[in-house]
Amino acid sequence: MRRPYRELPPEDKASYGVTDDPRDEAWVYCDTCKRAMPQGDCVVGDVFLGCAYEDCPSQTNLAFESLYGWDAYRQELGSAASHWPQEPERDKEYRPMGDGS
Repeated sequence: MRRPYRELPPEDKASYGVTDDPRDEAWVYCDTCKRAMPQGDCVVGDVFLGCAYEDCPSQTNLAFESLYGWDAYRQELGSAASHWPQEPERDKEYRPMGDGS
């Protein structure tokens, strides 16, 4: 059964969270499926969080390598993400400029 992050008790959220912000509403980006989601929708795996989208090819326990805090990832990408909005939309793909994948 897929258990969402939002169902974790507050004391557990810090150990599973992708962002510095433990709130469910904090946005997370999946580099595998190129979509954003609220952190609360992410799936709790054995040790890590996984992408919330069921059609994402990442596996829950490997997805930690693909999940990033939205704001931090936008900053890291710099001009390659300059066309991305401050707050993303659910289920919409966001690709860095120059990403042909």
